[in-house]
Amino acid sequence: MEFVNLGLFISATKRAIFETLLGRKPPEVGEYDEKVLQECFSKGVPQMGLHRYSPFGITFEFIFSGPGSGSQIFEVFVPTDERIVFLPIPTWVVESIWQGEISGSYHFESEATAQLAAFSEQLLPEDNAALFEEEKKMSKG
Repeated sequence: MEFVNLGLFISATKRAIFETLLGRKPPEVGEYDEKVLQECFSKGVPQMGLHRYSPFGITFEFIFSGPGSGSQIFEVFVPTDERIVFLPIPTWVVESIWQGEISGSYHFESEATAQLAAFSEQLLPEDNAALFEEEKKMSKG
């Protein structure tokens, strides 16, 4: 099975949408509001903005601004063929605040097995979707 790297997918998709928008054309992929796109085109050229994850896609933001007209964000939601999973920091990872280093830790085999099982449960669709919400709250706060 061949794996697709999410970071490379995001980079290539964002660049392709950006290039299309620079040519004043609508994106060839994804879902977006046509009315908002036309308003954005009237403001000027796009700049790349942030992107946000959801379990089944990525929302890309592009910022349009013009002299005296303010800024407007144009969003393109690109669904993915594969579910996106948020991987939280496992409980067995130890961070040394003073050194900024991250390493593993030692546990009895039974405890390690239980920790792996708990971590695997966090990958289930419902449990993992809740982690996206937690991450959103943490990034805003």
